[in-house]
Amino acid sequence: MMFLSISRITKFSLQNFARNIWLSIVTITIIVLTLFSVTSLVFINAVLNQAIKLVESKVDVSVYFKPTATEEQIAGVQSYLLELPYITQVAHVTKSEALAKLREQYKGSPLILESLKELSNNPLGDTLIVNTIATSDYEKVVDIMNATPQFAVLIDNQSFDDNSYVIEKLEQIAGQLTRIGWGVTLFFGLISLIVIINTIRIAIYTHRDEIGIMKLVGASNSFIRGPFVGEAILYALIGSGITFVLAYVVATFSDPYVVGLLGPVNFTLLSYLNQNVHYIFGGELLGIIFISVFATSLALRRYMRV
Repeated sequence: MMFLSISRITKFSLQNFARNIWLSIVTITIIVLTLFSVTSLVFINAVLNQAIKLVESKVDVSVYFKPTATEEQIAGVQSYLLELPYITQVAHVTKSEALAKLREQYKGSPLILESLKELSNNPLGDTLIVNTIATSDYEKVVDIMNATPQFAVLIDNQSFDDNSYVIEKLEQIAGQLTRIGWGVTLFFGLISLIVIINTIRIAIYTHRDEIGIMKLVGASNSFIRGPFVGEAILYALIGSGITFVLAYVVATFSDPYVVGLLGPVNFTLLSYLNQNVHYIFGGELLGIIFISVFATSLALRRYMRV
């Protein structure tokens, strides 16, 4: 009996959808615009978050030691820094490695290379490159190095590669785009709600005689409402399916530009979409089904006098 009722509701839902095909197309288009605005917002946030991580990975503190500092003393400073909870990595660049990098950097300048060859001893000292969890922690590293006497006597110089301004700007842009994106989404969501309500109103008006006959033969309110709710869910399913396909098309064609923007990083929109497909489209589907059913309920409550 339940299967028969479901099959009849499905049949009537498809009939309603087909009878008002142009209105159905308009409704689905608005739903696609709503869902795609959400998907675009997710994409933009993912790219900006990756850009912020990329800039943060370039920030570090370089601690340059005097040439007289011994390996044991440098190892002691490195061990001390690694014990601090906000430090993630301390890389040791030896004086010979530093000299090799300097030669590589100025390989196009014969004068500088000849000057380096004339040196009897390596004038460079060892270097510790320090990375922290947050960019705000780098100042702590500089303060510790300056405030600890046994460290200060070993250090020749410190450089703080501060990209905090760039990170702050990226975070501001991400916040602004998120607010704009949600504004666009809410706008299309409201339009979807209005369009679905009016679509169901027209369907109810078209079938008003059939509804009266069904009531006369004893049909329940739930059975009468079922095709209209099913029609709204059908709009949501088709709209979600189209958005799903569009998202993959956009991700595929956008990836070369994303790679060009971020550089050689282990991130693409397509891989991000594959990893989060259930969360993105599952949430969107549930949301648009809720809007569709809610809009249908409003239309039925006001216009369906049964």
